[in-house]
Amino acid sequence: MTTETNLPERAREVDSFLQAHFLDSNGVVLSHLDKETLRVPEESFFPVPVKDMQAGEDWFVSGFTRSAVAGYENCGMCTGAYLESLLFRYQVEKDPAVLALAGRCFEALSSIYDQGCQLEEGFFPKIYGNRFTTQTSTDQVLYAVFAMDHYWDLAPPAHREAIATMIPEMVRFWMKRKYNYSYYHLEAMDWPIMRFPPFLLLAHKYSGEPGFLQEYHRLLGEGVKQLPEWAQRSDKSQGRRSLSEFEREHNVFVISNMADCLTMDVMNLDLLLRLDPTHTRANQWREGISSMWDEAKITLAPNGKYYSQVLVDQDTGAVRRPEGFDQGAPAGTESGWSTLVARGAVMASVYLPERRPEIREKVGHVLKQIGIPEMTYLDNPERLPPRQRFKTQCLSGDAITNWLWAYWQGRHLGLFA
Repeated sequence: MTTETNLPERAREVDSFLQAHFLDSNGVVLSHLDKETLRVPEESFFPVPVKDMQAGEDWFVSGFTRSAVAGYENCGMCTGAYLESLLFRYQVEKDPAVLALAGRCFEALSSIYDQGCQLEEGFFPKIYGNRFTTQTSTDQVLYAVFAMDHYWDLAPPAHREAIATMIPEMVRFWMKRKYNYSYYHLEAMDWPIMRFPPFLLLAHKYSGEPGFLQEYHRLLGEGVKQLPEWAQRSDKSQGRRSLSEFEREHNVFVISNMADCLTMDVMNLDLLLRLDPTHTRANQWREGISSMWDEAKITLAPNGKYYSQVLVDQDTGAVRRPEGFDQGAPAGTESGWSTLVARGAVMASVYLPERRPEIREKVGHVLKQIGIPEMTYLDNPERLPPRQRFKTQCLSGDAITNWLWAYWQGRHLGLFA
């Protein structure tokens, strides 16, 4: 088993593997690789298409191969996470070569942005097969602007100039549309409003335009439910989120996808607390970070992975794993996305100093247990319907970049030697 003393060696192995296999020609970090070939999955990798294929379930988007979707679905997130890891690594090591890698990573994000300009300045797309698409999501935007903001202090003048243009335009794109835009097959969708206040603060930081700050205050002043967005257990137990039929029948709370939920909620709360630390809701935001960590840590598995869903008994609080999809319950598969939980916890430790020993222990366990072979998208094919089992044969760009981000930010914060 890896120990803390050889985590630095593993970090370099992981980074070398990422550079050898996960980067495309522009330096964009790919989303998924076939475990066997260490390449983007080819079309033969996927099961026979069916008439009702869906983007979330089958990695299908009309007009693109599933291979193209698999390779680039989360490339904005992965590239932003990798840039964060490089920036913290540079802050630890002060190696100019690492800062040069960070500059290349920023240019990769810029290449995604430049493709989006085919639609409109400020559109940050998903680039399936490294091609322009009209698909996007606010999580791609979040990782990109978060990393650009961190890079600003270390960036050369040309990159600073680009950041000062890109971030306001990326936020303006959404603001002009009143936060409504298509999502896969949905032609128009009102995106969750809770992600936009931090974006607006960043846009104001780099543009100085009062309209962004006015919109920030308008959203909060109109009673928008503020973050955390995905406090599932507490929201359900207090009646703020409705229970599913399964939850009512089995007297449980289903806690799902906490890797994404913790990481993105903490990123949003971190931005709010850094950019508006004296806001009247600041204590609520700090408490939100704590409550999200409480919900996420119960999903960590003994082997260092995490369960995509767990069930929490509504009366006793006991946590158990679902039996599987064939029982009518969520799948509860294991996943190497525990590295996202680890990274979210490292970020949370900045605001939860009294919980740092607990966070250090749990994050350290994940980093020691999860090596490259364990950086999977999903495991346990028997817990998935047959047409979804191909996902268990993928290494995940999110898993590998968040391992590096968790490790290097942890080093920077003194959680690890």
